[in-house]
Amino acid sequence: MIGTDQETELVDWRKTTVDGTTVYELEYSAPVSEPTGRPRTLFGATSGGTVPAAEQSVRLPDGERIPATDVTFEAEGTTLRIRLEDPSLLTRIWRALPWWTRG
Repeated sequence: MIGTDQETELVDWRKTTVDGTTVYELEYSAPVSEPTGRPRTLFGATSGGTVPAAEQSVRLPDGERIPATDVTFEAEGTTLRIRLEDPSLLTRIWRALPWWTRG
């Protein structure tokens, strides 16, 4: 689960809509910061290998997995807000044409 570690636990969460955008508010047992990198415990494969950017994902508290490129983070004290952003046109094309590789 995003944001949890050996010293910080997820206490509560809720899913809301703000200005038509889905927002997850996650409350933790200790102050949190916005994810800055993409450690394998937060995104993609757990086998230790690198994961192509197009395949990286975030697992949310309700079990939903979304592409990491479609979210933004905002941390305030013990609260982490995750906003689901509309994917760009280029991102939607990459997903529609998986056989087309980036040059």
